[in-house]
Amino acid sequence: MVGDVGRGTLVGRRVEQQKLADLLERVRGGGSAVLVLRGEAGIGKTALLQDVRDHAADLRVITLSGTESEMELAYAGVQQLSAPLLSHIDRLPDPQKNALQVALGLRDGAAPDRLLVGLAVLSLLADAGAEQPTMCLIDDAQWVDRASLQALAFAGRRLAADPVMMVFAARGTQFDPELSALPEMHLTGLADADARALLSATLPVRLDESVRENILAEADGNPLALLELNRALPPARLAGGYGLASARPLAARIEHTYGQRLGELPPQTRTLLLIAAAEPTGEPTWLAAAAARLGIDADASVPAEQCGLVTVDTRLRFRHPLVRSAVYGSATPSERRQAHAALAEAIPEAGADEHRVWHRAHATNAPDEAVAIDLERSAERARRRGGSAAAAAFLAYAVELTPNPVRRAERALAAALSKLDAGDPAAAARLLEAVAGADDELLSARADLVRAKIAYATNRGSDAPPLLLAAAERLRELDPALARETYLEALMAAAIVGRFSAAVAVAESARNAPTVSGPPRAVDLLLDGTVARLTDGYVAAAPLLKRAIAAYLKDDEAGTADPRWHAIAQRVLLDRFDEDTYNALSRRQLELLTAAGELTLLPSVLMTNSGACVNSGDFARAAALLEQSRSISEATGTPPHRSIEAYLAAYRGQERLCGEMVQATIEEATERGEGSAIGVAHFSATILHTGLRQYDKAFAACSSALEYDDIALRGYILVEMVEAATRSGHRSAAEAALAELAERAAASGTDSALGLAARSRALIDDGPTAEADYEVAIANLQRSPVVVYHARTHLVYGEWLRRQNRRTDARKELRIAHEVFTEMGADGFAERTRRELQAAGEPLRTEPADRSTVTLTAQESYIARLAGDGYTNAEIAGHLFISPRTVEWHMSKIFAKLGVSSRRELRGQTR
Repeated sequence: MVGDVGRGTLVGRRVEQQKLADLLERVRGGGSAVLVLRGEAGIGKTALLQDVRDHAADLRVITLSGTESEMELAYAGVQQLSAPLLSHIDRLPDPQKNALQVALGLRDGAAPDRLLVGLAVLSLLADAGAEQPTMCLIDDAQWVDRASLQALAFAGRRLAADPVMMVFAARGTQFDPELSALPEMHLTGLADADARALLSATLPVRLDESVRENILAEADGNPLALLELNRALPPARLAGGYGLASARPLAARIEHTYGQRLGELPPQTRTLLLIAAAEPTGEPTWLAAAAARLGIDADASVPAEQCGLVTVDTRLRFRHPLVRSAVYGSATPSERRQAHAALAEAIPEAGADEHRVWHRAHATNAPDEAVAIDLERSAERARRRGGSAAAAAFLAYAVELTPNPVRRAERALAAALSKLDAGDPAAAARLLEAVAGADDELLSARADLVRAKIAYATNRGSDAPPLLLAAAERLRELDPALARETYLEALMAAAIVGRFSAAVAVAESARNAPTVSGPPRAVDLLLDGTVARLTDGYVAAAPLLKRAIAAYLKDDEAGTADPRWHAIAQRVLLDRFDEDTYNALSRRQLELLTAAGELTLLPSVLMTNSGACVNSGDFARAAALLEQSRSISEATGTPPHRSIEAYLAAYRGQERLCGEMVQATIEEATERGEGSAIGVAHFSATILHTGLRQYDKAFAACSSALEYDDIALRGYILVEMVEAATRSGHRSAAEAALAELAERAAASGTDSALGLAARSRALIDDGPTAEADYEVAIANLQRSPVVVYHARTHLVYGEWLRRQNRRTDARKELRIAHEVFTEMGADGFAERTRRELQAAGEPLRTEPADRSTVTLTAQESYIARLAGDGYTNAEIAGHLFISPRTVEWHMSKIFAKLGVSSRRELRGQTR
């Protein structure tokens, strides 16, 4: 053990040992504990893991380790974790069980969402912990495959009231997004006195004092460096200090020390260790079968055990991860190929195809189309299991083994796209170099398209639209259908990263997009309609976009819609004021994603549906969807989008919260290069200030929103501009906004469009014709799902009636508005309406409704709401991505805070 000086005592790690001992006690008491140990190679991470394992005899202990050679095989780490818990898998809820079984290759199915796999791991550990306190030790976490690390970190972040302890050991101090939200403990070098004690106990020779000081200085407190020093150099060279000058950098020096010890072992032992190093899952049956194929005796591991390089119980384990790398690194290429070939032959076919193909590929030293085809098939299997990184790794290796230049280029393009999907744009760019070797114009043009996608994924900056546009131009004659798709992608990128004018510039170029034979696809109609919308105007584009949406909805109902075009379809629907279809499409997407367990996409879809709930006046539902979205974002460790949070806070009149959300949205969107999100933030600020009667601020915010608009929001910004401008004395701005809005309403013809246009006319006219416009607006908006604007129209109509000195009629309209605002929780507008009612002669209490008595946190409120609606703890756990035991823990706190004793009592207290 690193830093061990007899009788299992770690030198100089008392503080760290106590920290881990405290966590152990917490788990024994029924709580959870998570910790990331960080430090350089040899600093003692593995030794601490072994130490805490030695002190956890009463716990169920699960160990797994990452290895560099397998870090791209999807769910290899989860496979190690699940092996001792297979009996618990059948207890999982069906969606989680199915996702985990597909991820592990135990059944076929669509690619499981990574968060659903993470939830399965959480449930698996929680269930194991309920049976017996459980500890999971993950060594060399930096080499655990990304899909597994995400699932393990997900579980670590969501543990709360489960008797489970997770300890990750990771080399270095680099930023790991998966582990970033977990508590950490950094291991540094031993203190001087401890380092001296360890050196004295380790070296059998007497050292010159100056040599001792040099050794201590170079080791810099690294215990493994001190422990292995006497094995690295003969005693005479150590005593005289003459060998120190040739010493390598620390990690390499330690590996070299292990390499020297390996050289002293019998050939059969070295071969056995090489097989074990090449197959890091540690599956004992695979190791035994591969060893038997090479004629290795069953007791070949004994010499390695005797010299402390490995331990053998139910499986062979290396003393330290550096031993594994030393074993593999010191072998010759032919020896490695022999080990991989033996493993490829020994691994059974059922459930282990990827491992077998991976070893077969590593056993090959020349281009081989048959192996490349197997790798390609494995890539597809990995992709179906949700392993984009694994698919990319298989394809990248297939590229190297492909003899035909054109076929190699095709595979390089596929590998580059997989690398991009896996979040590795740099690797994707490197793979495109293989395309240059193929004399094929279409492949070259497709490579340009991938480069544009890489640029967009890397910084989402202003360089992405022109790159996508250039790729579309090059594909015009080579692949017209792909060219049209690329033009639409360029338009979408321009709308997101820039202002309206940027999208117009791209649309001008897309006017000349090539035609395709056969009936037009939804993407073709969306492209033509969007180009017309940006170049010819709203009215000219209206019939084209109506046809495009009909085609997309037909594909959506048939289940054949391309998900890439969902966002542009939603933007078109909002632009047309077609909220009924927009809401139905959003709800359908939410239902499909929830049923399929595609949780990675859910945060943005939940936000979209939350915004629709704000428009319909269901603020409680909107807040619940936001809480669910935040839970997913928190589980993945990614920052949530805040735009709808600001929108909801605006309607609730929460000035401080809305201001913070608006500022955060602007800062984050500026950093991401998403101008459209900035427009949403200013739009939310406009609504806040309008509700609080801060009309000058509302006008300023609305003016800023118009600068950042896209086709999704401009119509509603015009509606807000009419009210803000008329109230702040900017009549010309109000009239300009009304003129554009009226033109749009006539072309759209929806109840929402016609109602909002009539409302805006009435705000500006303010004369005899205003009353008729208000009545038309109310009639149309009553049939529209935008309930907030229906209530706001009653408000402004009541304000107009009061100014006409028709106080009785005014009070009627204002009462309707006040009742709706109060019921939905639109406190800013409710207070504005209350003051108008007072001015109209109706005495009311002088303070707004007190909503400060709620003592529950946002998560507790959501749990209480679901419990009151009849959801079980397991169902609530699925909603919030926590364990049922954690839900039970929250429920006890909710009952205590609200003073209730049953779930039925919650219904009336959480509305």
